[in-house]
Amino acid sequence: METRGTGGAAPADRGRSPGGRGVKREPRPLSARQEAVMAVVRFWIIEHGEGPTIREIGARVGLSSTSSVAYQLAQHEERGLISRTGREWSSCRLEPPKPPRRGLRSR
Repeated sequence: METRGTGGAAPADRGRSPGGRGVKREPRPLSARQEAVMAVVRFWIIEHGEGPTIREIGARVGLSSTSSVAYQLAQHEERGLISRTGREWSSCRLEPPKPPRRGLRSR
């Protein structure tokens, strides 16, 4: 019996090398909006000692949608630039930058 559509790599596997060992890419630089959000968070924490609310960030960056601000903050959290101590975004804090990895790992 012939099966169709199963030949080749699955869409999720495209671009990866066999065995799952691909070249690790450098993270993309922050966009202008992401830079603006980081600047607001950094300034707010310096001035007030705690993170700003989503609405405060949105007002300063020009985003009226709180979900857009939350998305931007989640992207920063994924990159390890900020972290939260609680569920609220106002509990966010800046994370120290991680040094770049250099050289090859030994086995």
